[in-house]
Amino acid sequence: MQKIQYLLAITLLLTSSMFVSCDDNSNSPGTSTPASGEWKVTYFFDKKVETSIFSGFVFDFGSNGSLSATQNGQTWSGTWSTGFDDSKNKLLITFSGGAPSSLVELQEDWLIIKMDDNLIHLEHTSGGNGDTDVIHFERI
Repeated sequence: MQKIQYLLAITLLLTSSMFVSCDDNSNSPGTSTPASGEWKVTYFFDKKVETSIFSGFVFDFGSNGSLSATQNGQTWSGTWSTGFDDSKNKLLITFSGGAPSSLVELQEDWLIIKMDDNLIHLEHTSGGNGDTDVIHFERI
């Protein structure tokens, strides 16, 4: 009888550890800070694909949390920061006043899906209607 209880306990332990190890850990994006340097938007979805609103923009994520967006010789300053919200790794983007509407679209707390030296994949789900915006930055 003790052997059966012992085997049952081991089986339960192994089964539960299997579920833990099978967790897809979808919020492990690689790194939690954007690599310094120049980036461009290669995909933007907000109810439909709107990548073209970022045509010609070059984004520079500074290692100190500074962010700039340049288009046609004009530059807008902003900031980026990372942290956890709702137990999820997020990237917060803000721009100073006077930024064009396309940059205002970026002012969100973005869930980091993937962030490495060449790709930043972010998503933001609206609290109001549940729509999910998606943006991809690729290193230039």
